[in-house]
Amino acid sequence: MDRGRAVVGGAVGSPQVMVWYLGRSWTLRPGVVLVIGRGRACDVRLPQEDDHLSRRAASLELLDDCVLVRNLSTTKPLVLRPATGEDRVVEPEAATTSLPHRRFSLVLIGRGGGIVEVAVDARGLASPDRVPGSPTRTPMTANAPIELSPAQRRVLVALCAPLLTGSGPGAVPATYNRIGEVLALRPQYVRNVIKSIREELAGYGVPGLTTDDDSASHDDFRWSLARWAVRSGWVTAVDVAGMARVGTDEPRGGVPGPEDTR
Repeated sequence: MDRGRAVVGGAVGSPQVMVWYLGRSWTLRPGVVLVIGRGRACDVRLPQEDDHLSRRAASLELLDDCVLVRNLSTTKPLVLRPATGEDRVVEPEAATTSLPHRRFSLVLIGRGGGIVEVAVDARGLASPDRVPGSPTRTPMTANAPIELSPAQRRVLVALCAPLLTGSGPGAVPATYNRIGEVLALRPQYVRNVIKSIREELAGYGVPGLTTDDDSASHDDFRWSLARWAVRSGWVTAVDVAGMARVGTDEPRGGVPGPEDTR
C-alpha cells in the first residue's frame, strides 16, 4: 500500500474523497493514506507552533464504502463531527469508520482550547443500490415489528429532531420542555409518553432501556431512546421534515433545539 502523498488539488479518478484544510484540498484515492499532524512529513500540516497538537494526529484511508479514520496520537482524543448528528470521540490509538456519514470533519483541540477542523467529503462513495437518506438498519426487532401510536411517534420524532438536523454540541435530544413547546403539549405529558415508549421497548432488550441495565438512567431515557431510534432507522430526517410540513403538527419556531432545561 502506498503510504505516501495524497493528490493535492484533486484530479480525475474514482472513487475518491475530498479533504480540505485552510483553503487547500487533497484527493484521497484507494491505496493512499493521508496523514494529518504538525510534523514535517505529514500530508496535511497543522500549525507547527501549536505544540498541543500531535506531530502525527490522525490518518484517513479509503475503504470500499467509507473512510477509515485512525487516531495516531498516543495521548490525545479527536472528534469525528458529522454534518448532522452527534459527535463521535475517537480515543488515542483507536480507529473508526465514517459510516453512515458522507460529510464530516475531524476536530482536534489545540493550545488554549483552540479548535482545528479538517473537512472531509465522501459523498462520491455513496452506494448506488442505496437510496440517500434511507435507514441503514431495519426498525424490526428480533421478536416482532415495533408499533407506536401516532401520539408516541410524534413525540419520538420531536425528541430525535436535533440529532438529525444539528451537529456538534447542538446534536442532542430535545428536552421535555422543548418538545412540549413544539407540539403544544405539557412537559409532564411528554415525559410520560417517552416513559411509555421505553416501557414498550423494555421487552426487546434495547440497550439503556431495559429495567435490568445497570448503565441506564432510570429517570431520563432521552439519550438511550433517541440513539436507538436514529441508529435503527426508526426515525429519519424524512420524518423530521414531514413533521414540519403536516398541518397542525407543524412545529412552532422550528424543530426542537438542544436546550438544557427539561
